[in-house]
Amino acid sequence: MRARFPLVFVVIGALCTACPSIPEAQCAVGLSDFSPYLVQLRPQSGLPAECPQGQQYQLLTSSNYSRVGSTDPIAVAFQLLGSTVKPPSGAQARGTFNSALAPSSGVCAIDALTPATDDRATPTNAPIPVGATTYTFSRMQLLSDVGHQGSQFQAEVVVDYGISGCSAVKYVAQAVTPITPCLNDSICLPDQVATDVLPPAGRGLGSGLSSDYRAFCNLAPALLDNLEVSSVLGRFPYVLAVGRDAYEDPNNRTLHDVGICFFSEPFPSLCPPGSTLSTSGPCIVGPGSNPH
Repeated sequence: MRARFPLVFVVIGALCTACPSIPEAQCAVGLSDFSPYLVQLRPQSGLPAECPQGQQYQLLTSSNYSRVGSTDPIAVAFQLLGSTVKPPSGAQARGTFNSALAPSSGVCAIDALTPATDDRATPTNAPIPVGATTYTFSRMQLLSDVGHQGSQFQAEVVVDYGISGCSAVKYVAQAVTPITPCLNDSICLPDQVATDVLPPAGRGLGSGLSSDYRAFCNLAPALLDNLEVSSVLGRFPYVLAVGRDAYEDPNNRTLHDVGICFFSEPFPSLCPPGSTLSTSGPCIVGPGSNPH
């Protein structure tokens, strides 16, 4: 990762918050040069007692691959950011969009991706330590119109935790990019306040999220207590220090938990049709039906 990453990703993400939706946008994933995806994993049924319990979180970077002049659908790769498996391709979930251009809905699909393994996974509420953990994504949908540019996806995921009894745990994944650290819901508003401090305490850069996304500050224990997530993001302490007591108030030296702006609704977590986009209204801030 390049050192410039934490200083620019929110600004870049914010550039397209007001872009119009163009039906024939190219299907593509988000730009991981500026931010990884935070992936929320929601279990789809009761979990065996041996397995990590409840929601889990992961980090992915993404890349698009296409041939110059080709009109074929783009191939993509998602890299598990904390994994150290050798070769590194073993940590990649690879697949190809079903189409080259986004349909009128703006939602592009990838039916199947190759399994990807993370040998440093630290799921929360795990009765026993997990082994090398393999994630198999399928039926992925990305919001890829010009206004959103792959900044959100959902998928089905089967997870093999590398321990007995936990080889086929099913989740629904929902993911956001860019990652914006936050102390409270107000930080997840899209508009920049130039006179404000930087995240997680202020809106000096804005959230980088599209103005029609419904979002809140996710301070769930499963996120705050995930050691891999906080460790990997902690490489960028000026913007991406996330987790328990990760922010010290410069005025009184009190410590505060730092979460990440996330969607308050299931995919695509957009404001209802006909609603007024606002910098303070319920379309943008506040918990919704996403069980967090």
